[in-house]
Amino acid sequence: MPPLVLVVEDETILGDSIVVYLERHGYAAAIARSGEEGLQFVETASPDVAVLDIRLPKMDGLEVLKKLRDVSPATEVVMMTAHASVASAVEAMRRGAFDYLTKPLDLDELMVVVEKALAHQRMRQELSYLKARDETGGHLAEILGEAPCMRALRQQIARIAALDAPGAGGAPTVLIQGETGVGKEMVARALHSTSPRASGPFVEINCAAIPTTLLEAELFGYEKGAYTDARAAKPGLFEAGDGGTVFLDEIGHMDPVLQVKLLKAIEEKAVRRVGGLRTKSFNARILAATNRDLEAAIAEGAFRPDLYYRIKALTIEIPPLRERGEDVILLARQFLERCTRQYGLSPVTLSPEAEQLLLEYPWPGNVRELAHVIERAVLLHGGSRLQPEHLGLAVMKAKSLLVVKPGAPVQVDFSSGCIVLEDVERHLITEALQAAGWNRARAAQLLGISKETLRYRIEKHQLQAPS
Repeated sequence: MPPLVLVVEDETILGDSIVVYLERHGYAAAIARSGEEGLQFVETASPDVAVLDIRLPKMDGLEVLKKLRDVSPATEVVMMTAHASVASAVEAMRRGAFDYLTKPLDLDELMVVVEKALAHQRMRQELSYLKARDETGGHLAEILGEAPCMRALRQQIARIAALDAPGAGGAPTVLIQGETGVGKEMVARALHSTSPRASGPFVEINCAAIPTTLLEAELFGYEKGAYTDARAAKPGLFEAGDGGTVFLDEIGHMDPVLQVKLLKAIEEKAVRRVGGLRTKSFNARILAATNRDLEAAIAEGAFRPDLYYRIKALTIEIPPLRERGEDVILLARQFLERCTRQYGLSPVTLSPEAEQLLLEYPWPGNVRELAHVIERAVLLHGGSRLQPEHLGLAVMKAKSLLVVKPGAPVQVDFSSGCIVLEDVERHLITEALQAAGWNRARAAQLLGISKETLRYRIEKHQLQAPS
């Protein structure tokens, strides 16, 4: 949709001339003959720019300007008058006008001012939503690890980041998958910061942390009066992310009703604010992340398959920490250095025994858990060398702690420690494949899942048939 400009002018010929001129240059334009009529229009339509005459019947332009700023703060206002004076110009700017023009009006000059007002509006929207960035966490070089899977991950991020052309208006959506704590947000920021959109905004929202009714308003924005507390119009995150990246974290927990609207927004690259009538286009790359098995969620009816296939145009799977070998020590040393620097402490090292414990621990909370373990140990121990007992970890080994027999209750024994669910899943799938002679259709029947779900989990665990 083209930008909407409201012209508030009581002189019929001039007002109609401005509207026709704007429409010829690709704008949507509306006319109001009085201040009261203009304010009524603003309350329902939220124009991008208002061109407002100072001399109006009943309510003058300065009074209209004051009320308009309260009703629609996002609307940029350009004042015009035939009675130019320094005092009126200063007062108009003081009350929030973007610029000030005098009559007789130069329509070409008006066009230039309207374009500048729109550019200023976009900048304000981006700045209002632009979140503070972690300068050390948003770059590809900060995704540490020398394990082959991590080197492959960095190469994949670099390739996908390059598949973007903001000016062309298109970039494939990316689905980032991985367990809790593996660093999905860091990967999303790396994709943004190494892409041609790096200078644009990075807008992030956690879909699981916000109720559905509020999430819709945050994503799509809302107009004044859309609901009880909507005292002014507000652009949504998709509008704020124009020219940059929108990161939808924990998308697997989004309500199915809202998933329909999200799919439409992604496909059309346009949104309609809650309570609004017009659609607004945006040009942002969409990244989504989840630790949920979306294929299982589809089978349960909790996630729409059409949205799933739309967002997984490209997929990045982040490996869990327990599969990264010596990277655990590399990361632990990095966290030690960062923690001691943050709290102004003397350098701290790990004993060989502590390093061995870190290697044996399965890290169900992944990198986030490792960071917390190191920080806690440094702050509570207070010494220069960490020993195993300072880490507060119990080695958890999953041996013969779980017995599964067809038709019989599952027997679980936690007396010797915890069972790592991912290890159990990998073992069950491997056993089923071996029993079925690596016939996937038969293995899926043995496990009671679909062939598509089995295929996803084989890829997830990187299982391969013996040569």
